[in-house]
Amino acid sequence: MITIIATALLSMAAMKGDAMDTARKSFNNCMIEVHNTAVGEKASPSAFIQTSDAACPTERAAYKEILVKSERSYGSSQTEAEKFASEEIQMIVDSIVTSFNENVESGAKLTPEK
Repeated sequence: MITIIATALLSMAAMKGDAMDTARKSFNNCMIEVHNTAVGEKASPSAFIQTSDAACPTERAAYKEILVKSERSYGSSQTEAEKFASEEIQMIVDSIVTSFNENVESGAKLTPEK
């Protein structure tokens, strides 16, 4: 009986993790697409920063929403959860911007996650 309950709880945790991971991948892959387009166009670094700040609004919002819900489930306040979500999103954006700065001259493109 305990094994069945433990298995059910692990399955529920995996589903919750999958939704978050799916949202993260969706946002990350959208940002990779923005990166690859800008590399192909040889955009300037300053133009890419502006583009990346506004890019992927639907995916960004979905990822932020799931991050906030997750943090709230651990007892964080709404303000703390939103701050955490914004920091997580900014880390992805910063990573893409760094990659762009490294790749714009060579034309190297990023590969989306599967």
